[in-house]
Amino acid sequence: MRLIAALTLALAGATHAQTSPAQPSPALDPALLMQGFPPPPAYQIHIGNWQHYPQKIWSFQHMRELFPTRPLQAVGPVRALPVALQALDTLQVGTAEAPQTWPQMLAATHVDAALVLHHGRIVEERYFNGMKPSTPHLLFSATKSMAGLMAAVAVAEGRLDANARVDSVLPELADSAWAAATVRQVLDMTDGVQFSEVYTDPRSDIFSYIGAMGWAPDLQDPKKPRGIQAMLGTLKNVHPEPRGSAFRYHSPATDVTAWLAARATGMSLTAWMQQRLWSQLGMEHDGNVLLDPAGTEVSFAGLSASTRDFARIGQMLLQKGRVGTAQVIPAAVVDELTQGGDPKAFETAGMPLRKGWSYRSQWWVNPNAPRSFAAMGAFGQRLFVLPDDDMVVVLVGSHPQPVASLVDAPQFRAIQMLTAHLKGK
Repeated sequence: MRLIAALTLALAGATHAQTSPAQPSPALDPALLMQGFPPPPAYQIHIGNWQHYPQKIWSFQHMRELFPTRPLQAVGPVRALPVALQALDTLQVGTAEAPQTWPQMLAATHVDAALVLHHGRIVEERYFNGMKPSTPHLLFSATKSMAGLMAAVAVAEGRLDANARVDSVLPELADSAWAAATVRQVLDMTDGVQFSEVYTDPRSDIFSYIGAMGWAPDLQDPKKPRGIQAMLGTLKNVHPEPRGSAFRYHSPATDVTAWLAARATGMSLTAWMQQRLWSQLGMEHDGNVLLDPAGTEVSFAGLSASTRDFARIGQMLLQKGRVGTAQVIPAAVVDELTQGGDPKAFETAGMPLRKGWSYRSQWWVNPNAPRSFAAMGAFGQRLFVLPDDDMVVVLVGSHPQPVASLVDAPQFRAIQMLTAHLKGK
């Protein structure tokens, strides 16, 4: 049950503080996980324990060895990232009451890799827990932002109408709660569809969803459809407020977003990312996307990418969709992310650590200094694009708990102090 609780929190994004006991120090040596032929039983990692701690330290870096995936291939010449490392070991990013250096913050928030681009140059790059520059790390719900980005590109290029009803694009959902929502409402998670993610209630929708998408086979209900897309049509109810008026974070909206993009472009989400990102950004390493039992991408949580390549996506967005002389994605897409969504709709979610924020095309938009838009996932997966500071920050991790508040406060404060520090350089 401990795995299921962690899994449901991760899929839900865990944007609220949770009341759970502090995670004890690992009884196992993380460096010995999956070492040996075969590894000792206590150090073996499998579908039943891959989100336990410290097992997740290994599993988040080896998803292809646990689940079926679809590859993203680095093709063509690598676009080099110039290196101009800064001395950050003594940079204070804590508070007067609780001083903390940059490296101490990384350790305290269980970061596996950190990379910072400033003016297009690597000023900070560190790896921990056996991770290397070439290692693809699971990004959990930061994947949502990539799906949203691909759908937003389809909208900007006229392939997908943002004002169209979902059932006009996906007739398979005509008898579901998604039918009358618009494409834009789904992208911004204001679609009004009811989806319960109550971790303590075994009747909650999330349990059947997890079983259908293959991450917890013991939750597969033989009476329910198999596969994510089949599950989407089983959602029938909507919230009473008008669609478009309230932001509610729910993972199935991302799978509808990816399906809309796939129908509009005639290619899977992976193929669309391959064409527009991995084939054009000078990527250095292969990535991959997890598949459900029906061969559909786990679009809300399944992307793995190297830290440098994740940073290259952020740098492209920082450059208004350009890479060199090529306009890789329309500048209008980036303009919308910078401007953000409806802050009044966002207020209904009740997220005190993200006061004044909004949500646009599956990106978290922070209007407070230092202004940013971000891809964010459970256990500490973060991509921050800071347009006013010409900076990109990538942090990927394996935090023992999928509670965003344990990561947000120290990391937001650290990034604020880092931007101030780099402005003085």
